[in-house]
Amino acid sequence: MTEDPVGSTPLAYDRFFADAYPRLVRVLAAMTGRRAVAEEIAQEAMFSAYRRWETVATMERPDLWVRRVAINRAVSAHRRVIAEVAALSRVGLWRDPDVVVELRDEALWAAVRQLPARQRAAIVLSIEGHTAREIADVLGCGEETAQTHVRRARVRLAEVLREEEG
Repeated sequence: MTEDPVGSTPLAYDRFFADAYPRLVRVLAAMTGRRAVAEEIAQEAMFSAYRRWETVATMERPDLWVRRVAINRAVSAHRRVIAEVAALSRVGLWRDPDVVVELRDEALWAAVRQLPARQRAAIVLSIEGHTAREIADVLGCGEETAQTHVRRARVRLAEVLREEEG
């Protein structure tokens, strides 16, 4: 731990929220493809940070802590949706959702959302400009593992996007 970079006061949390929340929503929207879901998960993660602010504020990178919480929640939510879709499909009640994604390159982000959860998180964080060490911190794994997730995600994305072009 280093010196308190953001402060442990409510005002410091407000500054942290104003800085971290928009970026967190952007990462989650890329992962989920749904801005409303991204905003909800980001709000839950930021509320977790608020409840533990005295501790979170003393961390070297509180933003990475909140991203880890948010990505874990996004992965859990995705698993729940998959289970729900499977259950509804078995009883014949499933219909395709009306999803509107506000991202520039829909083909790329659709391919990203098809990746396994850890690869998806790693590549989104990489695109956001995080280092391998930061990605590893968020995912709770080693730096080499984080690099492997990013590398595998890039290879798979290249394959998928090449298939779509051809």
